[in-house]
Amino acid sequence: MRVFAFLILIIFSMPAIAADVIYICPMHPHIEGEAGETCPICGMALVPKESSAPMSMPPEMDSMPDKNTTYINPTFMQTLGVKTTTVSYYNFGRNIRAYGEIIPSTRNETLINMRTEGWIVDLATDAVGDTVEKGDLLFTYYSPDLMNAQSDYLIGSRVRNAEERLRLYGMDDKAIAEFKKLGRMMKATPFYAPADGTVIDLKVRKGSFVKVGDPVLAFQDFSEVWVNADVPIRDLQFLSEGQPAEIIVPETGKTFNSSIDFIHHVADPDTRTGMVRLVLPHEHLEPKPGIYVDVVFNANVADRLAIPAEAVLYGSEGAKVIESLGDGMFKPVNVKTGITTDGYTEILGGLMAGQKIVRSGQFMIDAESSLRGGMSGMGDMNMDADTPAMDMEGGHVH
Repeated sequence: MRVFAFLILIIFSMPAIAADVIYICPMHPHIEGEAGETCPICGMALVPKESSAPMSMPPEMDSMPDKNTTYINPTFMQTLGVKTTTVSYYNFGRNIRAYGEIIPSTRNETLINMRTEGWIVDLATDAVGDTVEKGDLLFTYYSPDLMNAQSDYLIGSRVRNAEERLRLYGMDDKAIAEFKKLGRMMKATPFYAPADGTVIDLKVRKGSFVKVGDPVLAFQDFSEVWVNADVPIRDLQFLSEGQPAEIIVPETGKTFNSSIDFIHHVADPDTRTGMVRLVLPHEHLEPKPGIYVDVVFNANVADRLAIPAEAVLYGSEGAKVIESLGDGMFKPVNVKTGITTDGYTEILGGLMAGQKIVRSGQFMIDAESSLRGGMSGMGDMNMDADTPAMDMEGGHVH
């Protein structure tokens, strides 16, 4: 008896064994199964059914706004990943993409040509890539014409405007000042850099003979560069000088901000593009001239009624969104869309500011709405009372 009483005590002191858990589909609660199974209709994993959870449809069917409205148990909203957002105005424009090339700015290129024939006596700048500053010595030059002009200046009384002849032969203010201070002819006339830059071309060596008009060297100021972008003709209408643009280097992923400096007046008939020039500060010597880049223009910027682009569903009937009516009710709404930029899609019709729409999980809601709509349509296929039915053999039942 003592053993029996002890067993009874143990049994009644143990916690009650939980009833078997029932698993249902969040979208189709009438589908039941076991843990780990999926819904045969939508493929979603079954979840435990809560005894206190409301039914999958509102208690009062009359409370549904219309037949296109779908009710989702609020308990399963998080399971479905349903997130909503408000239709609002956003400031954005049309994204226009083009390919571009980084090139040196011709405005910052300096070319040294000789105005008299002669010989290079010495080269202070003797290699491509040498960096010079304004006033640095480039080379010294012997020219019989320059010698005569200097002689005339020193004599003074023979020729009027003798100093102007020195300038016409290429001597700058710094060289003329040195000549005046020296007080005698300079057999090796110095030529100085008229601007800052980097030598990009060198045509002579020490001792080279140079004819009138021959180029000696060229140097480029790389403090800024140009970007020549080929824009499709259909998009040129949306661009204007001064508009901002983003430049992307595909190899490195680096981005740079720029603006439109000039839109060329003549288009390329073969590529059907027009060239758009942008000015880009060349900080830290990048991006380097000669490389190709992607250019993105943000054109026609304005305040636009828009929603997140991922909220829009596209089908054979056009674009639509899922509107959130509150209390677990959702309804598909056909919309007219405009441009899509920076993750937003412009709404031209079908929605108003302040309405709530689903931005995540709308695919499942739309599928459920379509399924219920189809089943409802099947239910409406009632035969007319005057239409004879078909028997199993294909004959009429009279």
